[in-house]
Amino acid sequence: LMIPIARDTGSVIAFGGRAVEADQQPKYLNSPETPIYSKSRTLYGLNLSKGAIRERGFVVLVEGYFDFGQVFQAGFPAVASCGTALTAQQAQQLRRFTDKVVLSFDPDAAGQGAAMKSCEMLADEGFEVNVAGLPVGQDPDTFIRNAGAQGYGERLRQSRPYLEYLLDQVAAR
Repeated sequence: LMIPIARDTGSVIAFGGRAVEADQQPKYLNSPETPIYSKSRTLYGLNLSKGAIRERGFVVLVEGYFDFGQVFQAGFPAVASCGTALTAQQAQQLRRFTDKVVLSFDPDAAGQGAAMKSCEMLADEGFEVNVAGLPVGQDPDTFIRNAGAQGYGERLRQSRPYLEYLLDQVAAR
């Protein structure tokens, strides 16, 4: 499956490829970085969501293309980082549209580690940051398919400020 990656103006600058059969290798195959495409400077879906981000006053940050697709189709303003941890350049892009970010990452160890790093970086950049929790084993894509847009919206409304989230993560260890 080939997924076009566009800059915020809508121009396609790269592609993300994902295997659809369990035995296909590699599972992911993406365009290489070029002078016009850099993962660290690109937010997937910003071209589709920027109006809604301004209108609603926040953005949901997710980890992947399919998470973005489900969240966006469910009616929420969303973007995804392109296979990298969130960068300062990506945060500066978001700053043009909002100052509030709700992180909705996978509840596994990798997702929670990325959430902690993203929280700190976004807070350092002056954003109001909340974290929306999901049940173990579900990412935004599967959660929305199971609980619907209304259930996901409730998770976003129940999102907690990042300092509370960090304290809970430390206490759990």
